[in-house]
Amino acid sequence: MSGFFTGVPPARDWFYGVRTFAASMIALYIAMLMQMPRPYWAMATVYIVSSPFVGPTSSKALYRAAGTLLGAAAAVFFVPMFVQSPYVLVVVIALWTGILLFLSLHLRTANSYALMLAGYTLPLIALPVVNNPLAVWDVAEARTEEIFLGIAVAAVVGAMFWPRRLAPVFNDSVSKWFADASIYSLRFLNRNVQPDEVSALRSSMVANFNSLELMIGQLPHEGARPQTVRNTKELRGRMIHLLPVVDALDDALYALERRTPELVDKFAPLLTATTEWLEHKDADLDRWQALKNRLQALQPSAEALDDRKQLLFSNALYRLGEWIDVWQDCRSLQYAIQCESQDSWRAVYRHWRLGRLSPFLDRGLMLYSAASTVTAIIVASVLWILLGWTDGGSAVILAAVACSFFASMDDPAPQIYRFFFWTAMSVLFAGLYLFLILPNLHDFPMLVLAFAVPFICVGTLTVQPRFYLGMLLTIVNTSSFISIQGAYDADFLSFANSNLAGPMGLLFAFIWTLIARPFGAELAAKRLTRFSWRDIVGLTEPATLAEHRHMGVQMLDRLMQHLPRLVMTGQDTGIALREVRVALNLLDLLAYSPRVPGAPQALLRQVVAEVGVYFKACLKAGERLPAPSPLLMTLDRTRRALCGQGDDETRLHLLHALSGLRLALLPGVEFVGTGELEEPLPQGIDGAPL
Repeated sequence: MSGFFTGVPPARDWFYGVRTFAASMIALYIAMLMQMPRPYWAMATVYIVSSPFVGPTSSKALYRAAGTLLGAAAAVFFVPMFVQSPYVLVVVIALWTGILLFLSLHLRTANSYALMLAGYTLPLIALPVVNNPLAVWDVAEARTEEIFLGIAVAAVVGAMFWPRRLAPVFNDSVSKWFADASIYSLRFLNRNVQPDEVSALRSSMVANFNSLELMIGQLPHEGARPQTVRNTKELRGRMIHLLPVVDALDDALYALERRTPELVDKFAPLLTATTEWLEHKDADLDRWQALKNRLQALQPSAEALDDRKQLLFSNALYRLGEWIDVWQDCRSLQYAIQCESQDSWRAVYRHWRLGRLSPFLDRGLMLYSAASTVTAIIVASVLWILLGWTDGGSAVILAAVACSFFASMDDPAPQIYRFFFWTAMSVLFAGLYLFLILPNLHDFPMLVLAFAVPFICVGTLTVQPRFYLGMLLTIVNTSSFISIQGAYDADFLSFANSNLAGPMGLLFAFIWTLIARPFGAELAAKRLTRFSWRDIVGLTEPATLAEHRHMGVQMLDRLMQHLPRLVMTGQDTGIALREVRVALNLLDLLAYSPRVPGAPQALLRQVVAEVGVYFKACLKAGERLPAPSPLLMTLDRTRRALCGQGDDETRLHLLHALSGLRLALLPGVEFVGTGELEEPLPQGIDGAPL
């Protein structure tokens, strides 16, 4: 028996399983007491809406109510209008589902559920009544009432018994991100970078970062204060900068070690002090200020920056200072969130490039996903009509639900297959209950006892992410397929005919997805790479500085989508980080170049234009080409031309941007003094394929 109980869910998960089962039975009892036509909808809704945490339960309840109401209204509107033309009705239903699905894909928080649900609620209500369109109002009204009942019971029971807040889970995810980010930063500060370890830490940081967005949207639903919610958004906005900032610091330190080894000893005590500051794990402003003063004391004078070695040293100081400021902001925000401080938060990292996070959306793939869902509904409906299968509408309904649920995935086919498998198992479980167990039950308490053990066990397992989808589908579909009514009435042929249609529809959706979407993360990664190159080209074209900054912020958001896909496809994530750094340094050049007159400004514009030409060539070739020698020489001429031009602050920013741009384009090689490269390109950076 050793280790037998290690996989048993903890007590709080069992509490959740008992609580949710009790809520589902209360909803079922009330629905039967009110003589609602389909009381099992109320029961199933409890499981769909419920979550161990107050915030997700409240948000899902709200958005499910809104989506159901909108979908039911659409059914009442469209069915009488087009019922005499079944093929037209099918097209209308498919377009409604596809359009709302497309709109829902634009939202990355819990509110997307309302639009997606409204999309597939129309076929859920409309298709079963095509032979009796006069009943559409009754069905829409019944579904709305029963779902609202399930929502209300789930929300009330969840808030009254063992409520759990999402905020501690959010704080745990943030703490895990900080643990990974601390080790990640230490490896680069200590110059002890192990590629495998760093890659794993980077992947873990990105995964934790991406999980925060959905949780931030749900915190207000459990009563989080506005300032706390603002702090969570600010924290996420700072987190997104850490990876490119650390990458830029690594390149600057590498160049310092390679080109100016005599200055490494001068820089080393500062790295040691920074490491000690990082290990203190606090947000003390005095410690931060002392470290910044020490860094500022090492900054070379404006005249010394004409020397290439001093510029390398200054660039390393600047990149280290950026990391220190970003880390201080992250730490102070974490402390403010954990303490639920209502004081206005003040940033120390105040770069002009910072802006409100703008989500990047691949509308091409989103439109294709929605279009494939529309086509699947139309094809499945046409097959249903031609076959004359009375209960074939259930197949179309579940095909629409499956295609909508997993439309945002790069490769939805495996998840649709899981949907098919667990739905088929639900048919089996429902049959066992309907024909072996329910005939022996004579009152509601006996029904509760018959459901208790399996439903509590399965409901408990839904808390664990690896079991969530399969267990939720099992419990919801079993509840629906049993079709509990006020009186027992079961016919095997009718049961088989109606409930086998669902798995058949899911099997169709699985096969359709394999045909219509045979590509996976590879295509998404390739498209994201090309989008990065296009945005860099866009930065080199005329636009306002605000528009350029918006593109830069969007590139940071896209980076968090790009890195996981590169890992999945076995590609180098460092390439994507470099492309973001190219964009960020271009933004600095665009911001500060108008402040210098004459020839230096013309050369800066030439640098920007040549970067655009280079990435246009990459787009045309379909791979990352080696940086062209003329661009590298233009960078060097521009550096020399900035000697004595503009005020010291502007010149310093421009020199750092040029240095960062050069390192991002050509890692390991710094400014050259002649028109020739001093050493060949580092191995592996040229011709990186998509």
